[in-house]
Amino acid sequence: MDQFSISNLADWLEAHNDDLMAKKTQLDPNKVYAIVDYLKVLKKPAEKYLHMKQADYYTTESDHKLNLPDDNAPLTATHDRIMVNHVDGSIKNDQLNFTYNHEPVFDGGYTPQRDLNIVKYGLEVIGAVATSGHIETVSAALSPDAVLTLVLAATAFSSYQA
Repeated sequence: MDQFSISNLADWLEAHNDDLMAKKTQLDPNKVYAIVDYLKVLKKPAEKYLHMKQADYYTTESDHKLNLPDDNAPLTATHDRIMVNHVDGSIKNDQLNFTYNHEPVFDGGYTPQRDLNIVKYGLEVIGAVATSGHIETVSAALSPDAVLTLVLAATAFSSYQA
């Protein structure tokens, strides 16, 4: 894993969007988990969050961007998503600002294309600055909730494809 892996996966997802949606090509969520682990924003390996209760995450790591309404439910049950949609600042001066927005993935039922977009666009934005080699700066600027969302979105999309 290196800083180029992030953009490479984002590009692959974009190139295979139609086949992924048609379930002709499968998304391997482990590739997203590996990127999340590489970023070192979350305190534990990505897979550990799949079974973590919402309250445990909320009180230990969350930056409170995600709406986690059911303390006893696993994180995978949350319907909220935070998409990384923009970055600005100066990588040279180690000052980055990511911006985020909530994505209504479950309004009117599950919308798998939105989860796929969350992963694609998030990785594209993160990857654009990660290729600079300033991975510590990128990681320090990222929201844990947005990074967790990459895990949740990839997991839900992969389940949809099954």
